[in-house]
Amino acid sequence: MFKAILPAIIICLMSNANRLHAVETPMDLSQFQWKNRLLFLFAPNRSHPLFDALQKSIAIEQAEVADRDLVVFEILESGPSRMDMTDLDPQVAQSLRDKLEVPRGRFSIILVGKDGGIKLNRQEQTKLEDIFGLIDSMPMRREEMRQKSGTGDSVTASPDKSTSAD
Repeated sequence: MFKAILPAIIICLMSNANRLHAVETPMDLSQFQWKNRLLFLFAPNRSHPLFDALQKSIAIEQAEVADRDLVVFEILESGPSRMDMTDLDPQVAQSLRDKLEVPRGRFSIILVGKDGGIKLNRQEQTKLEDIFGLIDSMPMRREEMRQKSGTGDSVTASPDKSTSAD
């Protein structure tokens, strides 16, 4: 009888080991580097007034969000967290909160540039147009806009901005 049960125990243990490994593996943000800017919105829940206002603006301005290669993360303490419109596993959401050092109970906006650096970290109301303005002032974004406009002319950045990446 033990020989009959042993394969089932091994399969069960292997299955649990795979599940534990998946939970412990945080999201690798390097997959977005040089491809996307990341906008993290942290809030206790969807009804938080600062979160709600910014999220509504993002929904209205989807074309502008996409034009700036933004991936929007909504990290909530209650209710589903999302990356764009895809639900995130609660452990992944918590690992992002931990990685970006955002305490629970706090509203926070974090913008990560294509270079992987944090460009904005605020805990107060911020308009989407201000976030767009910040992005549009970045050297990499200015080059993207030149390429999209068809001019293709590369303008040398001023010396104080030449080392600033996006």
